[in-house]
Amino acid sequence: MKKKYLILISSITLILILFGCSTKKEQFNDGNIVFNVVDTQSTNEFQTYRIEISNTTGFDLTHLSFNLSYPIKTSNGSKDNPFVVEGTVDNSAESVNLKSGETTTFSVYAPISEVFSDTNSLDFENPSVKLKGYFKKGDTEIPFGVSGGLNVLIDN
Repeated sequence: MKKKYLILISSITLILILFGCSTKKEQFNDGNIVFNVVDTQSTNEFQTYRIEISNTTGFDLTHLSFNLSYPIKTSNGSKDNPFVVEGTVDNSAESVNLKSGETTTFSVYAPISEVFSDTNSLDFENPSVKLKGYFKKGDTEIPFGVSGGLNVLIDN
């Protein structure tokens, strides 16, 4: 009788150990989205950027959008500019999706003189960028956003 209880208790303990120890679930970290400036061109008329985005998060990214803006200079530093320029991906008529381990390049064309009349009030040396989209966790898409100074994001 004791042997049956010992086997039963051992079996239950073994089952609890096996099912109780789950593998660590991977967490989404937007710090694993890598920004790299591939090319820039600048004239008095326009500025262009080619910015490469690499997905090393371990998750698929969907419905990506990329915007660039120039902060407005103030006496205390700078503030956000509500006017943004949207980046585009070559040969992409649909939404931009990026599987884990993949890379894509956004092109941004900013018509400086045509859009901004007072260029002395804008900080063209330190553009701000924002990448928005969703990451897929199973069948669920969860929104995320990464924003900040381009110089800061490419250094990380």
